[in-house]
Amino acid sequence: MKLGRLVLSWNRKALAESQVNVPIERTNESVETAPAGLPGTPIFSGFLQDFGEYNGTLSGLAAIRTYEMMRRSDAQVAATLLACELPIRAANWDVQPASDSALDHEIANFVRHNLFGGLEYVSASGVKTTQCWDDVLRNALLMLAFGAAAHEEIYAVDGDQVRLARLAPRLPVTFYRWITDEDGETLVALNQYGYKNANFMNVEIPSERLGLFTFNQEGANFFGRSMLRPAYMHWYIKSQLYRIDAIAGERNGLGIPTIEQGPNPSQEDREAAALWVTQLAAHEKTGLSLPSGWKFSLLGVAGTVRDLYNSIQHHNIEISRVALAFFMNLGQGARAGGNRSLGESQSDFFFLAVQATADYVARVLTATAVKRLVDYNWESVEQYPVVTVSNLRSRSFDQVLDSLSRLAQTGVVRPFPELAQYVARELGLPQPPSDTVASG
Repeated sequence: MKLGRLVLSWNRKALAESQVNVPIERTNESVETAPAGLPGTPIFSGFLQDFGEYNGTLSGLAAIRTYEMMRRSDAQVAATLLACELPIRAANWDVQPASDSALDHEIANFVRHNLFGGLEYVSASGVKTTQCWDDVLRNALLMLAFGAAAHEEIYAVDGDQVRLARLAPRLPVTFYRWITDEDGETLVALNQYGYKNANFMNVEIPSERLGLFTFNQEGANFFGRSMLRPAYMHWYIKSQLYRIDAIAGERNGLGIPTIEQGPNPSQEDREAAALWVTQLAAHEKTGLSLPSGWKFSLLGVAGTVRDLYNSIQHHNIEISRVALAFFMNLGQGARAGGNRSLGESQSDFFFLAVQATADYVARVLTATAVKRLVDYNWESVEQYPVVTVSNLRSRSFDQVLDSLSRLAQTGVVRPFPELAQYVARELGLPQPPSDTVASG
């Protein structure tokens, strides 16, 4: 079948009126154009539908339960998630000022102290608790396993300052509805169904107090897509292969009990023989007494038996592949091989992906918690401090010293107090005074 030429036409005046209510011109006031496009994600009364997902067990809350089962029951899945999370949790997190001005340094120091050492809150009963920065990161990185993660910002007033008291985790299993604005893509609130002690409640968190981390978000799909989604097929097949292997081990580990009966067995003899072979189990006192002319044997599986080990290793490799953790596969499988240089080249690509994930977490924290904290304490701030993350990859200190030596010889790096403190800290030496500069 041949299609004719596609002809598009529209009313320019009607189109312009539907997009812009006021003329676009330079003005001192803020003017925004009304969106004309569609986000493409159907959200019915807050219930998000992913029409691209064809597997019902991986949609909505059913997906949360499936991914929970995967990460709790499978060692390869758990190791792959940890490989992505641990470098981010062990990295150096900092807050950089927006400029070299004294005010920006003051703001950055305030935010840094609050985030990394000042997340302290008092419960309703007066219990004072400190939240560690690692807890914040572990909650944010749940987006890898479930597609989305969130925390609620809890603030406290201390004198003339407003500080973050807690970044309270809000688990993905409680995410129920996504309340959006008229445009269908601006999140207004997150609706939760879940437990508070023994009470099952329905609450809404306004977006102004929400920090939302979404992995692989497309359109207005705030639930994102889990990193484990492409690994589901391999996890499912591998779990079935393990069951087959366990059944084979149970049935064929000691052979199949077989009794050859004597001539003209009675009904009672046949029933007794069937009972023996079905209930016989290996034990230190196992024994069997047979009538004259009867024979007992343990028969193994004849012929070639399929080796499930290579199939299981193949699916393990594919599970780690979804995280680009190729180096985890060195030495696995029938055709496995590798060396140090190959492992390093594969890990380089992996750490690029991990750095991108860490940078995304830092950007979300900057755009939400940091920006709001600054606005609560300072007026008319145009530039905000930025959360940064570095040193995700573990390095040999000998390599670090060798690199510093060569950089110093070329004049790229010169001694400064922070460098001396870093070297002393890494070597476990006493800290030099902050105003001491090592001589070249």
